[in-house]
Order: sequence, then structure tokens, then C-alpha cells
Amino acid sequence: MNQKTILENFTDILKETKFLIQNQTLPVFRLQEETDPNDFVFPWKSKVPESLEIQKKQQKESQRKNRDLINFSCTLCQGKLSGVRQFLHKGRKPILVLHYSGATTAKEKPFTKTRPNQIFKDKLTEVSWDGIIQKVFGFSFEEFYYEEYPACTFSHTDSKETDWKQRLETCKVHVKETVEEFGIKAIVILGSSARLLFGPEKAKEQLGKVEDLDLNGIKIPMLTTRSPEALVFLGEKAKKSDSETNLFQYGKEKQDLEESFISHLSVLKPYL
Repeated sequence: MNQKTILENFTDILKETKFLIQNQTLPVFRLQEETDPNDFVFPWKSKVPESLEIQKKQQKESQRKNRDLINFSCTLCQGKLSGVRQFLHKGRKPILVLHYSGATTAKEKPFTKTRPNQIFKDKLTEVSWDGIIQKVFGFSFEEFYYEEYPACTFSHTDSKETDWKQRLETCKVHVKETVEEFGIKAIVILGSSARLLFGPEKAKEQLGKVEDLDLNGIKIPMLTTRSPEALVFLGEKAKKSDSETNLFQYGKEKQDLEESFISHLSVLKPYL
């Protein structure tokens, strides 16, 4: 092929190329296996920060989904040490029991749950509480819902009463979610949770009383009573007693406490 022929062929190619370009029908593949440019996907993510409202919504949804994790995940409070293990126990009766297994005073030792489906700190407390629930309602204590309140552990040596009160106010958001999701009709607040929410003196005044708890617009009846750990405490003191007088006294106190539990809890029957 001479030079003239080459140039003529090249001219023909350029003419055809012009036509293809004008009609946007010119493929840009160099090899048959190359991907069509129209099939390429270019990921794009905005660098503009999401609004605070969206962030809070996503955080709330994440917390709701993570309630059943070994350690409850929440970042609403400052100074949190860790989430409480097995934060929520799901029952079948529409009663929610608020309690706290963490340490709240300098005299208490930090505590971590070690048994599957553990609710209270020790088996004796669960047995004592189960006995009371059986007498009042005729079913196992595990039929109720149980929720740690607050849901996280904090420094029990550095925290002040005002710190705890603020934490419990903040933690109401989790209580509200449980109430709404499981159709809770009434709440029981025990021992240390009641003391942290109301303060020591008012907690004593509230014993046996049913008053509405305001959960950010939702009001639900709440009964205040002591922790079943008090039954175990009196039982242990009776065992260690070195005199019949003290033994009788501790026995009488334990019986009175059991009767108060039965009297208090009986008012919940209409909510079942």
C-alpha cells in the first residue's frame, strides 16, 4: 500500500469519525472486555455535617435496637463507666419493675451480673422476690418486665445526689420506650432506684403509694416499694444473731417487711 492510498483511507476514517461524534455513537472502548463508561458508579458522600436533630434520631434508634446487648449502649449521660449487663428482662405481664444493680454509695462494692438472664444481684434475692410475687399474683416473678434504672454504671464514690437525680431524669427516655413498645400498664420502682429518683426522705414517704410517673408527656401509674434485698439482709442478720431476743426481732422485722410487700403489690392486680 503506497502513501497515497494510506492517506485516502485515513481521510475516509476521519469523515466517518466526524459523523459518529456528531451523532454521539462513537464507543470509547479500547478492548472488548472494558466496562461501558455509563456503567461506572461513583460513590458520593456529603462532607456537610448532618443536623443535630438527625444525629439524635439515629442515636435513639441505635440505642433502642441495642437494649438486649450484654452491655447496654447509651451516651446520654456524662461520666458513664459502662452499660449495665442484661439491662432489660422481657416478661409477659404488663408490669415494669425498675431496679438498679449498680453501686450507689461508697459503702457498696461494684457489681457485674454473671448469670444468663440475671435480674438481681444474687439468687437469694430472686428467690425472696419470687416468693412474694407468687403469694400476691400466683405466678413467677419472671413474668414481669425488669429494667435497670439508670441503665449505666457510674462512679459510686464521686457521684452526688444531684448527679444521680439528673441521670434518672435523662434515663426516662428508655423507660418510655419500654412502656410504649410492650404496652406497660403500671410500674413498680424498687429500693435504690426510688432513692435515686426521689431522694432518701421522699422515697420513704412514697412507700406503698401509687402516683403517676411523667415520661415526657406520657403518664403511667407507679408504685414505690423497697428492694427484696432487704429481705435477704434481715435473713442474714438473723442467722448471725447470737441471742434469742435479736433473732426474734429480726424475724419480726422480716415478717413485717413481707407483709408490706404483699400489701403494696396487691394494688397492681387491676393492671394485669
